[in-house]
Amino acid sequence: MEIKLASHEHPMAYHDIHETDDQWCDKCREKISSAAYACVRCELWLHEYCTKALEHLPREITHPLHSQHRLILDWSGSSWEFTCYKCLKISSGTSYGCCRCDFELDLACAFATDDHHAMTKKERSNIDRDKKMIRHVCHSDPLILYNYGNTEEHDCNCSWCDKPLTGICYGCKPCGFFLHEFCTNKIPKTLNHPFHPLHPLRLQFVDDDNNCNACTQTVGLRAPSTPSYFCQECNFKLDFYCAKMLPTLKHNCHDHYLSYFAITDFRDNKILKYHFECNKCHELCSDSFYRCVQCNLNLHLKCVPMPPLAKDKYHRHLLVFKHSVREDDFENYYCDICEKERNPAHKVYYCEKCTYIGHIECVLNEDEASVEKDSSIAAQSMDLIMTGMEHIGINDNIQNLQQLLVRPLIHEHPLKFYEASEMLDVEQPYCRACRSELSGPGYFCEGCSYFIDGYYLHENCAKLPDEMQHPLHPQHPLNLYSKSPYMLDFVLCDECEDFSSGFSYLCEECGFKLDLKCATRALPRGGSSTSKESERETELFHFSHRHKLIFCNFRDPTYERQCNFCKLQISGSIYYCIRCAWVLHEFCIRLPQEMQVPIHPQHISVLSRRRYGVCHACRLKLLSSGYNYSYNYGCKECPLSFHIACANSLRRPLKRESHQHDLYYFGTDFLRFFAMYCDFIDLYAGCFCSHCGEICSLQPFYRCLECSINFHLECVPLPQIVKSKSHIHPFTLKDSFIEDNSREYYCDICEKKRHPSDQVYLCEECHGLLVAHLECVLVNEEEILSYLVPREEQD
Repeated sequence: MEIKLASHEHPMAYHDIHETDDQWCDKCREKISSAAYACVRCELWLHEYCTKALEHLPREITHPLHSQHRLILDWSGSSWEFTCYKCLKISSGTSYGCCRCDFELDLACAFATDDHHAMTKKERSNIDRDKKMIRHVCHSDPLILYNYGNTEEHDCNCSWCDKPLTGICYGCKPCGFFLHEFCTNKIPKTLNHPFHPLHPLRLQFVDDDNNCNACTQTVGLRAPSTPSYFCQECNFKLDFYCAKMLPTLKHNCHDHYLSYFAITDFRDNKILKYHFECNKCHELCSDSFYRCVQCNLNLHLKCVPMPPLAKDKYHRHLLVFKHSVREDDFENYYCDICEKERNPAHKVYYCEKCTYIGHIECVLNEDEASVEKDSSIAAQSMDLIMTGMEHIGINDNIQNLQQLLVRPLIHEHPLKFYEASEMLDVEQPYCRACRSELSGPGYFCEGCSYFIDGYYLHENCAKLPDEMQHPLHPQHPLNLYSKSPYMLDFVLCDECEDFSSGFSYLCEECGFKLDLKCATRALPRGGSSTSKESERETELFHFSHRHKLIFCNFRDPTYERQCNFCKLQISGSIYYCIRCAWVLHEFCIRLPQEMQVPIHPQHISVLSRRRYGVCHACRLKLLSSGYNYSYNYGCKECPLSFHIACANSLRRPLKRESHQHDLYYFGTDFLRFFAMYCDFIDLYAGCFCSHCGEICSLQPFYRCLECSINFHLECVPLPQIVKSKSHIHPFTLKDSFIEDNSREYYCDICEKKRHPSDQVYLCEECHGLLVAHLECVLVNEEEILSYLVPREEQD
């Protein structure tokens, strides 16, 4: 029995799975222990009920809210959360998303009627909510637009005003950081705070292991990826949450105003309660207490002392000291004296007869004058001075070597100026913005110097504007991003299709992206694409992956990333899944799913995730599927298997009189694979020459598969200069040859592709106009004019 999914090209066959079988559903990620449907060719398995749920869903759709690109069906399962662009709610499970943008719709919104689409467009145009994502000075990660509802798993409060989230808000869900839409422009970059009245505090990132002077916790523990308020003169620090606290109680036991600390206000109260010791009784403050931050003085409420009964001049009844009071089911609770909001979990003074409730400090501050004084101090202390973020050290004439650049949107630490890159103790530093080598003056981060690559910027890159208008996207401004806004390592430039791990400019309204080279170019790139570029598929589905792959260029010389097929370093043209970072070389994307390996022509070999065994060509272990889903070729009928690099080394056999069997060339691709194999699989692996006994797996060599022996090229031996029937002039052996910048190179005899780093024969008299594979020349050999020098004679 078979079923045909609209979203898969092959029929799915019915299977009865037992609990002992190790098969997992590709949709829900749960183990299959009963009926299932599978495409064995593509290694796709689905529960029967998951198959029925997907049966009629199309693989691609067009949608009026995102008409520039088609949307692709995604089966990522319940663990993958996303924000639906239409309803702005956090969803999970099956969805339709764009393979180029961060645009995603849940199923209900994807198939909503045209009336719903028109209403959504009208609602989004009538309010200032066009930005689905923003960069904010108070958080290092981008903040995503949410429609926060009561259906969320956990209730969250705004990280600035501490009030519950409702409706439209911005947030970073992994960090638990959220802001009401109206709070995004209320957070000051500089403030004068009563905890530190001597100097102003600047909002900036500090090292995570620094401690907040108010709560004494490390800032990275309580407020991850969030800046703190910092005094550059005396190293005083307040984390993002403690900066909102105020000293409010004036008591005759101490000269300064005291601040109320409630254990319930802190994210990890189990840790906090062991940090403070009461200065009067010397016991741990395991409950709420009062603290003077300036003097590092802590007092239990019983040690202040707090009278059990108190009289307020504005109320006729005695007030009782209570641990907490919730007078109704409303979410907002207020002090009846100052008429300001109070936390229902905090201790208060309470009238049991008429539910009159007051803050402790509002009741105990002795007279009206002190109350007025207290409120004026509080008002003055929270008169947060909006001074803007002056870009220190960005002036054209930088004379002082010690001058610092403070730009939290670029980097969380202050950056120090240097006059020349030669002053840096780094072998080959690269600029984090443009990803090119450093030259001339610039900036570096002393706090990040312990990282392998460090953090360096050209002077011009450090002066990049936070926002620009660009002729390639005139309808909206573009904002500077120092890292990818999509929680990935790269940004795909919409102009040149290059992947960039450096800085980029992003339109926060429609997702248009430019890498730094395209954003800073004076004019848009001119000219038309070549015929080969125009014929190349820019998007495609591949049997190895459920998402659509997009074509792009990878040119970053510092980033190490391996192809999911051959496990070799990616470079140049690649195909990439922007949703889950699946990446394949352009060459690997063309590998056939089924092929006839030349040394095993009687059966078909299939490219699949092979777990165990040995490669029949090089005799090294197969890369297991656990090694990041490694693929190998395996015979359908026999237990023969091949690494991808080895299967591609078996194209052209070489027949020489020095050996009775065919020899196969293992060149550049195998050497790169072998280096990776030694690093990650077997440090002691090696191939040795059968003639001279020396190792030959560090350079191209020939191998006899029947005898499992290897030969250096000079030990075969191969001719250095040879005449062939294929050409009028002699051929000379060269280590490699690159005739132009086309990045595609061919043998002029068989007209098939050749690797530019492999050995070739070329005609020197034709100035390299005729280049050929070694085997293509030697198969028509006429006369050997000279041999390669044997290895024993080279010494």
